[in-house]
Amino acid sequence: MALRDSEPVVLVNSSCSCVAGSGMCNHLVALLYQTAHYYESGMSVVPPVLSCTQTEQKWHKPRTMGVKPGPVDAMVVVKPKPGATSASGIRSSLYKAYSGELPDPSTLDPKAVYADFKPGSLPLICTMNLSPDKPLVESIFGKVQAGSILSYQHPPPTPDGFITHKDAPPFPKVPPEGYQLKPTDCKYVPTNQEQLHLHSLSVTLLQSHLIEEATRCQSAAPEWHSLRKERVTASNFREVSHVRGPNAAENLAERIIRGTRQTTHMKRGLDMEAGALKDYATLKNLNLRKCGLVIHPDAPWLGASPDGLVYDPLERPSFGLVEMKCPNALSYVDCRYLRVDHGTYKLKESHAYYWQVQGQLLMTGMEWCDFVVCAHDDMFVQRIYRDTSVLSSLKQRCDLFFFFTYLPKYLSMHK
Repeated sequence: MALRDSEPVVLVNSSCSCVAGSGMCNHLVALLYQTAHYYESGMSVVPPVLSCTQTEQKWHKPRTMGVKPGPVDAMVVVKPKPGATSASGIRSSLYKAYSGELPDPSTLDPKAVYADFKPGSLPLICTMNLSPDKPLVESIFGKVQAGSILSYQHPPPTPDGFITHKDAPPFPKVPPEGYQLKPTDCKYVPTNQEQLHLHSLSVTLLQSHLIEEATRCQSAAPEWHSLRKERVTASNFREVSHVRGPNAAENLAERIIRGTRQTTHMKRGLDMEAGALKDYATLKNLNLRKCGLVIHPDAPWLGASPDGLVYDPLERPSFGLVEMKCPNALSYVDCRYLRVDHGTYKLKESHAYYWQVQGQLLMTGMEWCDFVVCAHDDMFVQRIYRDTSVLSSLKQRCDLFFFFTYLPKYLSMHK
């Protein structure tokens, strides 16, 4: 919002990033009221935010349910039972109830219809600033007026990437053709039931590429959840590689199979991820495309889900991965999984995130991955390359855990 210092004060221009945008935005109106209040109170600057001990106590005020408005398409119907997740619910199936093309914007001007009415008898719709001159924005149904219900209830499909370099080569399929995983020394004789289950897990290279493409929405895709549950995935590679003792291994396998309930911090990270990836691609001047679940035909019992594929024209090879973390922290310096090394922050090599990145490089065949931490006030980016000291033992440890612990436990829990 820009105001001209004159008498009276003139509003030069204004815009807001909310769904109403330049249509009808209450945030801009509230900001004008707040600015006028500061002026009438004789304040020359914005007052500082008071601490909780300097304001009225709020313990007697009830909490809200935390329900926030959102598009109709995002609504998920789930059973009222403990442990129910959005992936197990029923999602909206988009349909176009209005037959034919959308009406011409000129029909949305109510003033022409009520031209003969006196100002005091005009209906409320004439005061809503509706006009055919409103800018048009894209929606699923085509061009609609900015600020209209369709503009934010049915926005256009979110692109699965951000393109900065128009002349860049297309993103490769992962895993790439010809990339093979070396066999390990893991020797296991499966039962008939286990053999049938292993056969159901096997995929061809074409099927692997189709799975990756179909699960690029990751947690929003039910297939992503079902395919991951049968496999040991990169987010657990560090814990799997360092588990000690049969009892601890069985407990870990059961915990992975049951899954974890989504917390508030996890949901915040998912909500921020798309915007954070866009900011990262803009900051680093890169091309980015979202990535789904990657399953290698040589080890179909393992999997990895990088947040995206990246094209960097200054790097060799030019294609790599990105893994995004959005912690609830003011700055990345508050993250305990980062350490200072020669004056520069780096991801701790002993942390699960480092092993997750190495597992993603192993499954996809890429040579590097950008580890990104997007905090409230800043962003951290570290380019991590293949670590042979980790990769040399990673797959064998995961194979041993899967065949001797995870596979029997999974089948016993799904009889």
